[in-house]
Amino acid sequence: MKNDTVLSGMRAGLPIMASYLALGIACGIVLYDAGFSVLAIFLMSALVYAGAAQFLAGSMVAFGAAVPSIILMVFFLNLRHILMSASISKYVKNKPMSFLGLFGHTLSDESFGINYSRFQGDDWTANEALITNLFNYSAWSLSTVLGGIIGSQFTINTLIMNYALIAMFICMMVMQFVSKAHIIAGIVSVVLSVLFTVVLKHNIALVIATVLASFVGYYLEKRSAEEGVKAND
Repeated sequence: MKNDTVLSGMRAGLPIMASYLALGIACGIVLYDAGFSVLAIFLMSALVYAGAAQFLAGSMVAFGAAVPSIILMVFFLNLRHILMSASISKYVKNKPMSFLGLFGHTLSDESFGINYSRFQGDDWTANEALITNLFNYSAWSLSTVLGGIIGSQFTINTLIMNYALIAMFICMMVMQFVSKAHIIAGIVSVVLSVLFTVVLKHNIALVIATVLASFVGYYLEKRSAEEGVKAND
């Protein structure tokens, strides 16, 4: 790639990198406190690259959740990446499979937002978008490792990070309230999570509540679309 392409992609990712450094260090500390080694933290960031899901996994491990529950929760939390990849695929469709695999793996919520908005213009290329992805991917992976190292050298009270994690997930949930169906699905997920947790007394309750709330949201969206079609006829 040309130097101008690399520099352009890196400049676009700078605002994300700044936030990733702070969040990544916090994530690394949380994961180390939950029992992950520094190497495991690096491998998780490099292979999973899940951001919020890594916070979630660390918290669930700390609370003794079963491995299947952790895997399912991370899976459902990251399902949105399928939609993001599908939305941006038309801009990189002429690239080889190796490019697409790397691009998809390094795509995050924040890099998607930047790349998608840049692609609306005429001067943003797939190569620049990949550089933005890789730049932020590297920043996240290195910052989580740094957080793990800090956590291994100093005793840090992670209680405040638990509140920060809850606040982050609430923020993510509120950002999804773009329609009536999303709001109802969010309320249903909260109610079912509490109900099933009380009844089952197991972390699998969160998985069940998530799946059921997703079906509720899907049904409402589908019914709304069908009503819209009938109104236009």
